[in-house]
Amino acid sequence: MKKIFNEINVFKMSICALAMIGATACTEIQPIERLPQLTMNVSGGPERVFNEPVDTILPELAGAEATGNNGRVGNQLVFWEFRLQDNSRANFFACAQDDSTDCDRRIRQVCPGGGEELLRKDTSGLVRHLDCKAVGIASVGEMFPNCTDSQKDEALLVGLVKCQ
Repeated sequence: MKKIFNEINVFKMSICALAMIGATACTEIQPIERLPQLTMNVSGGPERVFNEPVDTILPELAGAEATGNNGRVGNQLVFWEFRLQDNSRANFFACAQDDSTDCDRRIRQVCPGGGEELLRKDTSGLVRHLDCKAVGIASVGEMFPNCTDSQKDEALLVGLVKCQ
């Protein structure tokens, strides 16, 4: 009988040890941050974000020409490529500054082969917000069904980055 109690106690201790290991393993799991994708689907220029010309925001863009090679990294960073006066190319970026956005990481994604950030500064610009509900009724032709679309001036990090 004593042997059975000892075996039961050993079994209980083994179960407790496994439970503690499992609990420790579960608490040490770090969520994997999903990197936003780089897409080249931006058709509008900086005039849709800023009320002033780009060379007023960044004097380095004086005399620069837009190439139309525009993109975004997730929904928080958008960039527009310009041909500068010296015939080199640089991307003018704008990143919405909020607590959940790592602008530095997104800026590095603008140039998949690497690049050099030339300058940055804070300014404000028009930021679009879509607040969508999971369930709703969609009408024919509605681009964003069951969504409230709003725009407001917010803090932006802007700058230039040259790709290699």
